[in-house]
Amino acid sequence: IATTYSSGILGRDRTVVTVDMDPQLRPDKLCTTDHTGTSASAPLAAGMCALALEANPNLTWRDLQHIVVMAANPRPLLRESGWVTNGAKRRVSHKFGYGLMDGEAMVT
Repeated sequence: IATTYSSGILGRDRTVVTVDMDPQLRPDKLCTTDHTGTSASAPLAAGMCALALEANPNLTWRDLQHIVVMAANPRPLLRESGWVTNGAKRRVSHKFGYGLMDGEAMVT
């Protein structure tokens, strides 16, 4: 229903930088810039949902879906093709859902 950063945006190759917790595998690099795709985006989405639930533990799964949709920001992604305006007058894309998830907006 929404998206997070993963392996790139608007034609630029951006990746998530994270700590590699196994120095035996990569003793020369304890940080990696190769963390992309769903391995990067799923934890971001889960973390934002956890923050919303921490802010309000009484939220149901339907409440959380509604918050994700209403807080999503399509503006950074509108240059990409495929956006339409639905019956609720919200921009939506088959590729990006309702836009980028916004953790701050989800808890305020």
